[in-house]
Amino acid sequence: MGAVSFILRFITHNASLKLLALVGATFLWALAPRSPDGSETLTDIPVRIQVDDPAWLVAGAPEPSRVTIRVSGPTREIIRLAREGTSVRAEVEEVTSSDSLLRLRRDWVVLSGSPAVVVEEVVPAEVRVRFEESVFTTLQVQVRTRGSLPSGMALAFPLGTTPGVARVSGPARVVRDLEALPTVPLDLASLSESGQRELALDLRGLNDALVTPRTVSVGVRVAEEVQRLVPAVSVVVEDGPDYEVLLEPEEVEIVVRGAEARLDAAGLGDIAAVVDGGGLNGMAPGEARWVPVSATGVPDLLRAAPVPDSILVIRPLGRWEGQP
Repeated sequence: MGAVSFILRFITHNASLKLLALVGATFLWALAPRSPDGSETLTDIPVRIQVDDPAWLVAGAPEPSRVTIRVSGPTREIIRLAREGTSVRAEVEEVTSSDSLLRLRRDWVVLSGSPAVVVEEVVPAEVRVRFEESVFTTLQVQVRTRGSLPSGMALAFPLGTTPGVARVSGPARVVRDLEALPTVPLDLASLSESGQRELALDLRGLNDALVTPRTVSVGVRVAEEVQRLVPAVSVVVEDGPDYEVLLEPEEVEIVVRGAEARLDAAGLGDIAAVVDGGGLNGMAPGEARWVPVSATGVPDLLRAAPVPDSILVIRPLGRWEGQP
């Protein structure tokens, strides 16, 4: 009991003075800085260039691409800044030259969460920045295909995309010569029924460009393949030799295959049967050659084959090259 009584007397004796001393100590602690001020040199700080001029882009990294900064402030904040890292984010509102020296401002140094840290110096104070012209354009999307449709199937409607165009912006050296944007190849062998297919655009070589959208929806309409016969089509020799030749037979049939709707809508009368005259050069009088016949003027999404697929071409006797 004596020990307890002693402790109580110690606490209550001059209690007001002791309380006042405690409050004063707390107040002085609050006023004191939590860490002493200091300065530090931070090296290998990346420089990033942001161009607000839509007609230009940054061509490569600035030279130099990394700088040194000297900062001052609470040591604890400087240590945290060094540990978490920082950068110099330079903003260019207007480009006046494709090759420019840009003076780095101290307020471009990113000090996120460290308001008490002050940037004293950036070394070097200037960097060289090269710019290149930027182009914005809208391009048609083209569907590329590979392989063949399943046997007995045909496209009833041309392959189209939604959307049908894509917006492209990027360096002029990359974008200016583009005429269209292809998709990655669509495997025709997989088209056993109608529907929608999602395809990505083929963006090879466009790493430096911004393309929107990057995928499109392809509408596919397939149907059973049927055939029509176009009879008595005269065979024509294209770019033939300057001497007379005889054709046997002079007419062929053309078998046209495709979806019924396409056959009904197509102008089959424009299909022609053609022999390449280049294969007839140098024929001797009386010589005969078998040459292939091909169909031209075939409407889109249809296939055509001559019957027979080759004919006999004869150079008559008694005619020499260059004689009437």
